[in-house]
Amino acid sequence: MSLSLKWSIQRITTKFEFKIARSAESYYDVVILELSDGEFTGFGEAAPSRRYENGPEAILEMLSSKNDQILDIHVDDAESRQEQLEIMFPESYSLQAALDTAFWDLYGQRQGTPLWKMFGATQDLVTSSYTIGISDLSIIPEKIEEAAPYPILKIKLGTDYDHDIIRAIRAETDKVLRVDVNEGWKTVDQAKRGAEWLAEENVEFLEQPMPSNQLDDIAELREFSPLPLVADENSVRPEDLPGLVGAYDGINIKLMKCGGLTNARRMIELSQKHNFDIMMGCMVETSIGISAMSQLGSFARWLDLDGNVLLAADPFGGVGNQAGEIILLDKPGLGIEKRS
Repeated sequence: MSLSLKWSIQRITTKFEFKIARSAESYYDVVILELSDGEFTGFGEAAPSRRYENGPEAILEMLSSKNDQILDIHVDDAESRQEQLEIMFPESYSLQAALDTAFWDLYGQRQGTPLWKMFGATQDLVTSSYTIGISDLSIIPEKIEEAAPYPILKIKLGTDYDHDIIRAIRAETDKVLRVDVNEGWKTVDQAKRGAEWLAEENVEFLEQPMPSNQLDDIAELREFSPLPLVADENSVRPEDLPGLVGAYDGINIKLMKCGGLTNARRMIELSQKHNFDIMMGCMVETSIGISAMSQLGSFARWLDLDGNVLLAADPFGGVGNQAGEIILLDKPGLGIEKRS
């Protein structure tokens, strides 16, 4: 069957401004792909991060220039497809992810099988966290109330008032916290003090405490830290993982960084080889991206798949999220539905 590909930019708005150590946004423009063979349609999503690549307009230009080559890719050959996508779009991991996801979704629908079953995963997933971005202290009670159904909170730090943020949160809740600094601490001494202090605040782990180019410093921190360290900005592609041994206890796999489900599966294998705990995360995304990452969710120790529930309105339906419990669908492919 011949293929056709449609793409569009979709603006998604968050319930609250989403702020991390290096940026703050109230909306995101993502690129939605629809890959059709005339009978089935596979969906994909590119949610580009300025930390790693250019924005959605650049993605549209790439799609337009390589459309014919994309449509020549074989639906049922994932390994060859990933190689072709990396050659065609070396400058955009999120576009690789969107296309790889759309091809997998189409393939799963043709086979009449959910992707999680094809990948040897199960529907037994651990509870996902709910993210609280950096904000004015006065807004924290409202954010904690919004997160009331969720038993695990992921807290963004990396400011000059980190202590005040945690104190304000602890005034509202005693829930388990996970802390993501997004490279915000710049010295080993600062990171050591932060890790020691947070260990007394019912924090489960510390994610990307220092800049990715300070790997030796992170390894020194790990020798001291009472909390496990999880790589995010250091853990982008499969080839990054061997170099993280000794610096981190775990890695965060995100489709928009690694280039799609095919590479995510490679990262799972490498994590198991190098004894890394696995976290699966996301950008702010619709249910297309979240549903895709969730297909591999049972391989993870930790989940942070809340990008779609941070939205004021999600234009797509897919996996469910009931108080952090990810509900995988027993539908072919990803099981994506457009909402009117």
